[in-house]
This record gives sequence, structure tokens and C-alpha cells, in this order.
Amino acid sequence: MNKLKKIITVRFFSVEAEDHFFEQFISTFKANHQNDNDSRIVNIRNKKNLVKTLPPESQSNLESFSLVVVRERNTWQTKATSDGKISSIAVNQGIIGDSYFLTVIPELKVVAGFTPGPSTTLKTVATSTMELFNNNRLDKVKLDLIPKEKEFSALMEISDYYNLHFKIDSSFLDDVSDSAPKLIQDLSKAPYLNSGMQLSLDLNLDEESGTGLSKEKVIELVNYLSNSDDCSTLKVKGKNSDGSVVNLDFGNAFLNHKTEINTRQKYIDELTAKRALSEAIQSYISKW
Repeated sequence: MNKLKKIITVRFFSVEAEDHFFEQFISTFKANHQNDNDSRIVNIRNKKNLVKTLPPESQSNLESFSLVVVRERNTWQTKATSDGKISSIAVNQGIIGDSYFLTVIPELKVVAGFTPGPSTTLKTVATSTMELFNNNRLDKVKLDLIPKEKEFSALMEISDYYNLHFKIDSSFLDDVSDSAPKLIQDLSKAPYLNSGMQLSLDLNLDEESGTGLSKEKVIELVNYLSNSDDCSTLKVKGKNSDGSVVNLDFGNAFLNHKTEINTRQKYIDELTAKRALSEAIQSYISKW
């Protein structure tokens, strides 16, 4: 069988948590391996998730901890064969869904991760997975994409937004979570969308007249859209406090590492995923 080439994008998240969280994370992670309890199935937001911990390693003298998560995709409920037979998918003690690969570097308070599934769900799954290691539910664990400082600082300085332009593939809207911006949720419910469509939206913003989006909503949309490879164009226009016009391109606003992998499988196996994450982390550390 010929090898298949896949381009994957590893993204980097900063972790905001109480100081003792990472001590808990490391001890719980290592205890799972000592007790041969490296995988379990948990319910998160009405979806089953299989969480598997891999052996701890060292990256440039920094301890790293990798996990594989398979998140149930509830839309896959039926199978059809060429003879016209349609039936349900029978799964015994398992999950059919999307895979997520994560590596945690506690000393840097950073998580690197990627998924061959919907990229907009990566942050949600990574956050939910980290929360599983949180013994104190009163202390929240927050993950944020690490921005390229120049672009994002300029976005925050804009005092008056007047145009937001973006292009997305319709597949971007296939699995929209409840935490997505309202505009994205509304688009996902539109009856006229078909698979393979390219959507181009040009929004004129005028907050003062009540017809536009607030500054907070614009920032929320930029955060959300720039997290996806399905968003090919993302531009913001506005004015600074001195009245000067600002044109920002956020098509690639956050730190990431793209790499090509070769596999004979239709899925990405754990060893291949770890190699890709290791390469991405080495690239991140060299810039850090």
C-alpha cells in the first residue's frame, strides 16, 4: 500500500491555572502508568471521550506528557454498503469519532496539539482533557492560543472597528459547539449551505448605530476563526484613537507549526503523532 501524505498543523496553547495544578497533573499522569491504568472512557458534555496517556518523555531537558483523545462524533450513526444495506453502527465498549493528540510541557505551562478532525474543536477538547487532571473544581483551567504578538497587540489597540471580512469552507460549520460565537452558530443553522461551499462574508461594523458588532464580539470572532485551517481569509479594518486607518490580516495570527507526515493508514497512529508533536515542540522551544 502506498504511503499517504498528510499536512498537519500543530497549535500551541498557554495554560492558566493555579500553581499546584501542574504538580497534580504530573503525579496523576505518572500514577496512571505505574498502575497500568493508561486509558479510560469519560463523559464530557454528553459525549464519550477515550483518554489515553502515553509514556512521559523529555524534550530539551523539559519533561513532556503526551495524551491521545478520541472524542465521540454523534453525527456518525449510520453505515451504508454498496448492496444498499443501511444499518446502525454497532460499537461494543468503544468510540467512533475524531482523534486529538496533545503534549503538555508543565515547566513552560504550554500544551501543543493537533487533530485531523475539525480544528475548531481542538481548544475545547484540550481544555476538557486538562480539567480531568484538576482535583479542585473551584480552580478553573483556561487554555488560550498563543498569539503572534505583533498582530494581536494591534487588534487590541483599535478603537473603532468598521469592517470584518472572512472566507470559510462550509465544513467549518459541521460541528459547531455551544461555546462558538453567536454569528457562527447562526451560520451553522442556515438551510441553504451545502458541503464543499466557500462562504465569503463582508461585515460592515457600526457599533454606535446599533447595527454592528461590539469590540468584544469582533475579538471573539477573530479568536475563533483564526483557530481553523478552514478559514482562508480573515481581515479587520478599523481606526486607532488618533483616527489613523488600520488594516490587519489575521489569516495566521497564532503560533503554529505545519509538518508533513507519511502514513499507510487512513488515520494517524500514536507513534507518528508523537514524532510530529516532538518536532513542533522543538521548533517552539528554539524560539522561546
